[in-house]
Amino acid sequence: MFTANTLTGTITIIDTATDTLIKSLPCDAGCHGINFGAKAGGGYYAYVTSKFSNEMLVVDPDPNDDGSAADAAVVGRVLLTADQGTKSDDVVTGNAGMGGQGVLPIPIVYNGWVQNVPDTDEFKALTCRQRHPIGGGNCG
Repeated sequence: MFTANTLTGTITIIDTATDTLIKSLPCDAGCHGINFGAKAGGGYYAYVTSKFSNEMLVVDPDPNDDGSAADAAVVGRVLLTADQGTKSDDVVTGNAGMGGQGVLPIPIVYNGWVQNVPDTDEFKALTCRQRHPIGGGNCG
């Protein structure tokens, strides 16, 4: 299980079977809201936004694909700022620069959503395990 802790500025990875802390990674103050997106070739990235920062962290929960999150690492940072071409549904009237409230990676790999995704090239690129994240489906 991944959690982002707003108060301590950490991303914690916990083994829920043993209730053990596996790894703790630094994040911006106010980090919260983790969503998982498919990684090219298999596996996932975790995307973490922050309430008080215009930055999104990209975490690889298993860089060497050994099934353990002990080597999880922050592998990227994305600056989230608007420019003249950025589409918006409203105008910021106060607290500009107060960060994002989450991210929706496409293709999303939440079990139940990924099985019914549109039949487009980006979704065809998902591995069988990514299409069936819980239970493995008929992946062999």
